[in-house]
Amino acid sequence: MYFFVSFIAALAGVVFAAIAAFLPDTGVDGTLGAFLALVGAAGLLSVVGLLAITRFSTFARRAFIWIAVLTSVLTGLAAWFLMQEEVLVAVAVSILALLAGSAVTERKATA
Repeated sequence: MYFFVSFIAALAGVVFAAIAAFLPDTGVDGTLGAFLALVGAAGLLSVVGLLAITRFSTFARRAFIWIAVLTSVLTGLAAWFLMQEEVLVAVAVSILALLAGSAVTERKATA
C-alpha cells in the first residue's frame, strides 16, 4: 500500500515537473532548472517502481532507498528554488510513503 502511494505521488511529481518544464507561461518553462527537476522526479519514479516490483537483498534495498532519499531531496530543493510547490509536495509525499513502507516491511520481516 505504501509503495503504491509512493509511486502515485512520484508519478504526480513527474507530471507537475513536465507541466512546469514544457507548458508556456509557467515562469520556468524551458529552463535548465525545470528540466533538472523533471529528471529528478523521473529518477525517483524509477527507483520507487523498482523497489515496488523487485525483491532485493536487504543491503541493496537500503541502498536504493538511500538513492531515492537523495534524489527526492535534490528534486525538492530544485522545485523549491523554482517555486513549484506542487512538485515539492509530490516528492515529499512520495519519499515519506516510501520510508513508511520500508519501515513496515522491515519490521514485518524481522518479527
